[in-house]
Amino acid sequence: MKIILIGYRASGKSTIGLLLSEKLKIPFVDTDCLIEEAAGMPVKKLIELKGWEEFRKRETEALASLQERGVCVVATGGGAIIANANRLLLKKSGVLVYLKTPFPDILARLKRDALKERIRPQFTSENLAAETLSVLSERIPLYESAADFTVDTQDKSVVRVTEDIYQHLLDAGIVFEIKQLKKTLKKY
Repeated sequence: MKIILIGYRASGKSTIGLLLSEKLKIPFVDTDCLIEEAAGMPVKKLIELKGWEEFRKRETEALASLQERGVCVVATGGGAIIANANRLLLKKSGVLVYLKTPFPDILARLKRDALKERIRPQFTSENLAAETLSVLSERIPLYESAADFTVDTQDKSVVRVTEDIYQHLLDAGIVFEIKQLKKTLKKY
């Protein structure tokens, strides 16, 4: 059982994933970190040296490796849901939570993060706002169709979003399932 966070880049998946894993007392996995470990370099460098196609190939490998992990919270890359095979892998792995984040929030975070070394490059040479709107229009239907449930992050702190996810997991009986799995795993 995995709680898998999906959504566009800069939607808060890694931050919220870490908070949720602490609340559930289960490990946290970031697929971008898995890719960086396997590649031996930051995602940004991997894309600059080997291109987006190589990155997507490694992303699929990282998603497949989730099958070997036990109960955990997973933050995926924003494009993890592009390939149908990836969506199927994720659906088999656990519960998919879509962090629906307003465009202005995403754009502000991307602009702020553009100066950081680890952030991946833009997809195109377009203006960042135009590129983001274009890519979002393609991906939103994929996020929505893949998600088991959606959390709107608008005007909410990361703590509040984490609480919203936890409450949904509690109401759906998933927190109970996680606790049972953790007990079973401790026996072995």
